[in-house]
This record gives sequence, C-alpha cells and structure tokens, in this order.
Amino acid sequence: MDTRHTDEQYISSHLRARERGYIWLERELKRMLLVSTAVVTVFFAVLFFALKPDLAAWAVSLFSALALDAAWVYVNYRREYRNYQAIYRYLEEFETGNYAYRGREDFAGTGIRAQLAEQLARMGEAFGGLKEKLVEEKENTKGLVTDISHQLKTPVAAVELSYELLQDASLDEKERKEFLKRGRGELRRLSQLVETLSNLSRLEADMIRLAPKEADLKETLIRAVNGVYMKAEKKEIEIELMDFDAVRLVHDVRWTAEAVSNVLDNAVKYSPGGTKIMIRVNILVSYVFIEVEDEGMGIPKSEYADIFKRFYRGRGAAILREEGAGVGLYLVRKILEGQGGSVRAIKAPGGGTIMQMMLPKKYEV
Repeated sequence: MDTRHTDEQYISSHLRARERGYIWLERELKRMLLVSTAVVTVFFAVLFFALKPDLAAWAVSLFSALALDAAWVYVNYRREYRNYQAIYRYLEEFETGNYAYRGREDFAGTGIRAQLAEQLARMGEAFGGLKEKLVEEKENTKGLVTDISHQLKTPVAAVELSYELLQDASLDEKERKEFLKRGRGELRRLSQLVETLSNLSRLEADMIRLAPKEADLKETLIRAVNGVYMKAEKKEIEIELMDFDAVRLVHDVRWTAEAVSNVLDNAVKYSPGGTKIMIRVNILVSYVFIEVEDEGMGIPKSEYADIFKRFYRGRGAAILREEGAGVGLYLVRKILEGQGGSVRAIKAPGGGTIMQMMLPKKYEV
C-alpha cells in the first residue's frame, strides 16, 4: 500500500474541511444554543407549573426568550468567529512572508482580539528581523567565501612561485635563503588564516569551552602582548602596558589572552609605523576595564556596532588592502560575552581608536 498517497489524501481531506470554515466553532455554537435553549425551556416550564399563567402569554414569553437567547448566542459566536478570522489573516500573511502585515481594525478596542493582534504584530516584527538577519548572513557568507578564496590563493601562489624559483640552478645561496624566507612567511600567513577560521568554526559549534578560573590579570595581558610583539617590532610600534594594581579575576586565561591579542593585532595592523599602543586597566567596584588605545586610522562612528559582527570588514580602501577575514573582533566579542563581559569601540582623543573590554570582578562559573 502506498503510504505516501494515503497521507496526501488524508491531508487533502483535512484541508478541504478547513476551507468549509471553523467547523469546531460552529459545533460550539450549536452546543451553546442547545444548552441555553434547554435552560430557558426548563425555567419557563417550572414557572408554568408553579404559577399556572395564561398559556398564550406563557408561550409568547417562552418564544421571545428563546429568540433573544439565540440572538445573544449568535452575536457571541460571530464575535469569536471574527477574532479567529483576524488570527487566521495574520498567520496567512506570515506564511507568505509578509511579516509587516497589520490589520488596523484588529487593534480597535481593548478586548482579546486587540491583545492577540498586538502580540502577533510583535511576532511578525521578530520574524521579519530574523529574516533580514538570515539574508544578511547569507550575503556575508558569500562575501567571506570570495574573500577567503582570494586570501588562500595569494599565499599558495607565492609559495608555489618561491619553490619553483628555488629549482633554478643559477640561484646563489643568498637568493635561495631569500626565497625560502618568503615561502615560510607565506606559509605562516596561510596557517594563521586557517587557525582563525578553525577557531571561529569551533566557537560556532560550541566546541570551545571557556574554563574560567581565578588568575592574575597582568599575566594574561603579558601573554596577549607577547603574541603580537614581533609584528609590532617589525613596524617599530611600541606597546606600553600601563602600571595598575594587581587584580585577580575569574577568567579563562587562554581565551581572554586570545581576545586581547586579537585587539592588539588589529591595532598593529591598522596603525602606521613608529606609533604607540597603550594598554590601560581601570579597576572599578564591580568591573575591570581593559582599554587598548592606538594611533591608527580610526573607525567611522557608523561602523562601531558592525565591526563586532561575524565576517565584517571595514569599507575603507586601506582596511581592505590588509589581510583579514573579518572574524577577529567577532571572536573577541564572543569570548568576552561568554565570561559575562563586553567590548565596544570609542574614538581616541588623538584620532585613533580605543577598544574598551569589560570583565566582571565576580563571575559565576
């Protein structure tokens, strides 16, 4: 027996039944009408036997009461029917993707219909926002694939060229060392890109488990500085960690250092040579703020919220020339939020950027 065909028949019959109207509501109308009619009839029967009124007057009163009862039940039924029709309209519009639908007449009054319409409107706004995010995510992913493809091709092509040139017998020792050095540098770039994308993938899949424990914050920051020290040295950029009172926080040392290191890496990458990067720690009653201030190109205020989104890269030509997949600051945000903290960007007095990271002094593991 073809179960698929049977299921289709079952679904089709129920759809046809639904198209005939709200059958269950019609049954409710009949039930209410029968119950109320029985109650009215019994009441008048008791009056008849108790008071012995004129039969004609009694009959007129009975039929009048039954007519009024039927009218009252029908009016209530129609009101309920319109309420469910309003809900059905919203669901039908949502099904077609029109999450901005608003039935103006549904918001009149203060009854259940107005309350349901308001809740459905809010639900539509939520669905609409989710749809926009999904579309944006899809476009960002397309851009990311293109960007990663380009970034992977560049170091791979450079490595391939370096090793092809190394096969040239006419090269002297100095030239061979130079090409080997370039090849190693491109391989490092490739390795860093793959590692960054791997961390992102693991974080998204909830494979990275933060393990906060009490530790010295200064040691965590020194670990972060060590991760970018050589890159800053090459550009003659000075990284200064301002002195602050010793503080022990419950935090994941490895991933917090990774977050601060990503911020420092961006500061080095987008700052001109010979500049300075300052790291300050402000200890407040409930929170600790870690500020990284650079003397770089700065970030437009309109992009402050976007830079912490996954795969986002700035729109400036100078930013697009630099290496990057747009996931570093996203990882920073996710790591800090995973420990009850946050991060934001503000403009530095000198024109650069201050990345302000916050961690709570007391964090429940």
